[in-house]
Parts: sequence; structure tokens; C-alpha cells
Amino acid sequence: EDLMTMGKLFGTDGIRGLANEFPMTGEVAMSVGRALAHIFKTHPELTQKSSLPVGLKPLESSRSVRRAKVVIGKDTRLSGYMLEQALASGLCSMGADVILIGPLPTPGVAFVTQSMRADAGVMISASHNAYHDNGIKIFSGDGFKLPDEIEVEIEHLIFSKDAERFRPTGDLVGKAYRIEDVHNRYLVFLKSLFARDLDLMGVRVALDCANCASYRVAPLVFEELGAEVIRL
Repeated sequence: EDLMTMGKLFGTDGIRGLANEFPMTGEVAMSVGRALAHIFKTHPELTQKSSLPVGLKPLESSRSVRRAKVVIGKDTRLSGYMLEQALASGLCSMGADVILIGPLPTPGVAFVTQSMRADAGVMISASHNAYHDNGIKIFSGDGFKLPDEIEVEIEHLIFSKDAERFRPTGDLVGKAYRIEDVHNRYLVFLKSLFARDLDLMGVRVALDCANCASYRVAPLVFEELGAEVIRL
């Protein structure tokens, strides 16, 4: 209630709380998605299209206007399903397109956001907090934390409901789609950090991913570098 009164959602590392209680509810997640998409409409300089090479201009036709594109990843918390869908719904309702990539570590979501040239990335995770908590972290298109002033504007839009009257209709509504191969993109990147003249041949590794977001990609990294992996 104090947070609601203050109009404050973001802490030092996104929004966190007990899942399915304010502020970590589906309603708030939908509002966050709606506000984020609205900000891309009102701040075109934040979208990747602002980085077109000199001399190139976006097409003038209203039908070819580039939509904002947002990546959503998550960890393995049960409440991630609820929040993922709510965020996607809010983004689509304001005309942004959504790429759902499923469980991936937070740095992986930041990497995919940049790799796919998305305008923003969202990680649904409460990191080291207990399993019944969850959180929402938002990255800019460069894979780094969203600027504080944009977080403040998102909070204002949510509590003031100023964006409610700008909902698009028809084919201006956004769409969401799921991509399954992003783990391979991140896997290639991680392997590139390992010296090319070295490998893990002859090494046996017992790997306990402890139900974390790296449960898919971590064993593959060690196996493709040559280790014998014992998965838990």
C-alpha cells in the first residue's frame, strides 16, 4: 500500500515482490508492458530505427512504420508463466511486437536483446530471492539497464493511467511469437569466451543447475567444449 501511495514500483534492480501480490501481479505486469510500449511511441529516439546509417530514412508509408520489438525471457519460477503472458498482453495492446524466448539466464536475455536488435528486453526473475517471489527487470536495446528517468516515466504512466486512451485497434495491435533457438545463439557466444586453443577433453564435470534458468544452456557449453557432463 505504501508503494501504491508513493507511485513507486522500481527498486535498485527492477520490480520485485511476492508473486501474485502487489506489485508482482498480472495486472501490474500488463500495465508495465503497456507503459513500455507507449514510451517507444512517444520517444522514437529509443528505438533501434534511430540508428539507421546516415542518408537512409525509414519509409514514409504508415503501413511500413516500424513497431517496437521487445524480448521477454524468464527463469523457471512457476509464476513466470503468469507474468510473461501479462507483460506480452500489455505490450501487444499498445502496438509493440513481443519475442518470447523462455528460460535463459539474465545476461543471456540481455545478449539476445542486443543480438536480435530488439528495442528492449525484459527478464522475469527475482534472482536469489526465494522461489515464491518474482521480479521484472527491463533492459534497453543495448542490453544494459533501462535509464532511471525511463523507469520513472513508466511508473507515472501506470499510476496516472495516461496511456489508456491511446490503445491501437485493427492491424496496429502487436503480435507475440516464440523463438526456440535463442539458446544456441547464447551458447555460441559463451563458447567464444573460451580460448580457442584449449578444450575440456578428459574432464568430468558434475553439473547441478539447481532448477535455474541456465538448465538448458549450461550442460551444452561444457559438453561442446569436450567435457563429460554428469547432469543433476
